[in-house]
Amino acid sequence: MGVLLGYAITIQLARTLTRGDFEHYIGAIATLGLLASVGEAGFGKYGLKALPDFMVRGRGDLIGGYLRFAIAGTLLVSSALAIVVIVFERSVHAQAASEVMDLGLAFLPAMALMGVSIDLMLAFRFASSATTIARVLVPAITLLAITWLNHSLVLTSRLAVLSFVAGSCIGMLIATTWSIIIGRQYSRQLSPAMALPTWVSSGLTFMGIGFLTSWFFKATLVITHHMPHIDSQVALLGPAMETGGLILLLSKSTDKYFQPMIAVMIRTQDWRQALSMRRGRRRFMILGIAVFLGFVFLAGRKLLGLYGDGFEEAYPAMCIVAIGSSVWTYFSLAPHYLLFSGARRRLQAAMIVHAIVLLVLTVGLFRTHGIIGAAIAYAVTITSLALTNAYLAGRRLQKVLSAGPMTTDSSQASSNERSQ
Repeated sequence: MGVLLGYAITIQLARTLTRGDFEHYIGAIATLGLLASVGEAGFGKYGLKALPDFMVRGRGDLIGGYLRFAIAGTLLVSSALAIVVIVFERSVHAQAASEVMDLGLAFLPAMALMGVSIDLMLAFRFASSATTIARVLVPAITLLAITWLNHSLVLTSRLAVLSFVAGSCIGMLIATTWSIIIGRQYSRQLSPAMALPTWVSSGLTFMGIGFLTSWFFKATLVITHHMPHIDSQVALLGPAMETGGLILLLSKSTDKYFQPMIAVMIRTQDWRQALSMRRGRRRFMILGIAVFLGFVFLAGRKLLGLYGDGFEEAYPAMCIVAIGSSVWTYFSLAPHYLLFSGARRRLQAAMIVHAIVLLVLTVGLFRTHGIIGAAIAYAVTITSLALTNAYLAGRRLQKVLSAGPMTTDSSQASSNERSQ
């Protein structure tokens, strides 16, 4: 359902907006998504690890404290970030593009808080409800707003961005309220307790990982949008990235389901269950990827044709993106295991190196080969990173299985929290 809604939004905008306005919209949404990963400050991602641990230990006071910390911290960080970026955007962009970005940036705190609140719901094991809000309710509101505005007014890139953030605002209100209500059930009448040094340092680590992860999937559009290019190149690249990256929704959905389980397995040292979970997940992923690639290769041109005349030109780029995205999807749980098991430095090093590689390749190949070059840069980088993560995670797991109980950064952090 969420996939269909997302497609309906982009297709309607591609058919309605001018190519110039569509490019402004694509660039603005990609940039906002990248900035939101920083605005979340890692508090939602760390919550996926910390809150299940607090629940197992019966620490309602820490649950109540973490909810307050995460919500207030997200609003503070994202608001400061929005102000800084607005000042920067006005100095480097033309007026039309700058106005579109400024409008979106005004709602960056709401977008960031929605992402954090969705993660908090997932940590509390309300996966179905969180997924429904993020994947169905938010895009449905956006689509309804776009449809209404298109019939009532002349649709522009600014109105399209406003429709997008409207869905995020409503999703934020629902998810945040839900998380607070759930948290109160655990904290009851307990006074909230906080482990601020641990939470801040861990949040910064997860923020770095979150930003780098978002960078790999949004930087291609962000970089090309800010580079000098032939008209309509980014407008063509947007649908190619969207269609070729559809398989990523499978990894995002399954990973968020498995992340709290990984945190509990690491704490309980239940490696037999972990290996069984990995085998089942891999079988499911192979089937999903095979179906996806067959569909893209056979029906890709028709899918791109839905965006309007001329979008079929992006078919080769879409196929390249699909292959890279499929490799990442198969190994997408590896970085979460590395992060939760205390191998964060190795993961960060691999991601930083590949982030630089993506930047260099995208700038170079987009200049010489257009959108096909940008697609190659993405696919090569994301495939290399996925294989690197899988290798590191495999070595880490084998070491744990052979050595027994492990000593990790995460266990040390847990000890610090336990002493609070």
